Formats: sequence, structure tokens, C-alpha cells
Amino acid sequence: MHVEQFGAVCPGWERPSHPADDLTADHILPPGRGGAENGPLRVLCRTCNSARRAELDAPNVPGLVVTLVAGPPCAGKSAYVRANALPSDLVVDYDALAQALQVPGRELYQHLASHRPIVTEARDAVLDRLVLGNHDVKRVWVLATAATKADRDRYRRRYAARVVMVLAPEEVCLRRAMGERPEAWWGYVRSWFAAYEPDERDEVVKSGG
Repeated sequence: MHVEQFGAVCPGWERPSHPADDLTADHILPPGRGGAENGPLRVLCRTCNSARRAELDAPNVPGLVVTLVAGPPCAGKSAYVRANALPSDLVVDYDALAQALQVPGRELYQHLASHRPIVTEARDAVLDRLVLGNHDVKRVWVLATAATKADRDRYRRRYAARVVMVLAPEEVCLRRAMGERPEAWWGYVRSWFAAYEPDERDEVVKSGG
């Protein structure tokens, strides 16, 4: 209906309308904020939909602690979580989700670009379900590169997340990437360091120095 009437155009969320080929249905009043699953919807592109959700106040789920473990590729985020997580904790890892949605046996770090939006939505769906409550999970660890302040602020606002930044020198991350990951990861490492924005609110853990 929307596309027939207006074309492939997103009305925009806190920015002007714009062409978009990734339109989504967005609850005007989201479930968990008093809205119903079958309540009224609006059309937004995926980026605007995510921005709107990030602006919502983080729900208060008693006893739930969400920790974002951020940092460059190959810095040691997984090792940090293994050293600090309990067996009962929930771990939300993009790499593991991507592998789970690929043909069995495919190499862990061989991400398919065509899967990226699906994997991202799956990760966010898990987190959005957790902040609705009515479960027994108490501690959640989220692994993400999250180089910019805006990336990390989204987790702070939406999930009331504590942020741990696992930092290793760029040359260390590159050496690990060259020895353990596909060639594309070398560029991921360089891109992360080019985009990185420090934030005094982050808990910084030095790794691999």
C-alpha cells in the first residue's frame, strides 16, 4: 500500500524523507511500551526504525545486567567474555549468529554480505526480547565492534548497557587478523581504528600490548 502510494520512500525519523529499498513496518506504540502486537504501524526504513528504537528509554528489568563488550576485530573480546561470564549467562555474538545461519561447516569468520541485515536483526531481536522481561536471564554479554560513540550510546539508551572497551594496539590486531582470519578482516581492523571515538564513560581493558 505504502509503496503503491508513495514509492520506495521512507518518511524519515528526525530527518527528511528519503529513498529506501529496506522499508520496514514499525509499531507506532511498540509492544512492551503499552502497544499491542497487532497495533497500528507506520513505514520506516531499517536505519530510521533502529534510530527510533534507540531513542526509547531503556526498560528497567529488575536484576538484568547487559554488558556491551566493544573493541576492534581481533582485540580479544571473546576471550574477555569467556574469562568473565558465568555458565548461566546469555552471550549475543554476531559472529556466532552469522555462522548459525550459514551452511554447516562454513568457516566461522567468512561472513556473507547478503546475510548481514538478517543477522543484525536477529541479534537485535534477542536483545529486544530480553528487555521486555518475563524470563530468568540475569546477565547478558553482547560482542560488537561499536567503534563510534553513537554505536555504544545506542546500547546504553536502549538496553541500559554497561560498556567495556577491549583495546589492543592496531598492529597486534592486524597480526592476529593476518594469522587467523580471512583477508577481508585486515580492512575491518584498519577501518575500526580509523573510526574509533574514545569515551570516558567506557571501561577500558587493555589487551595484547
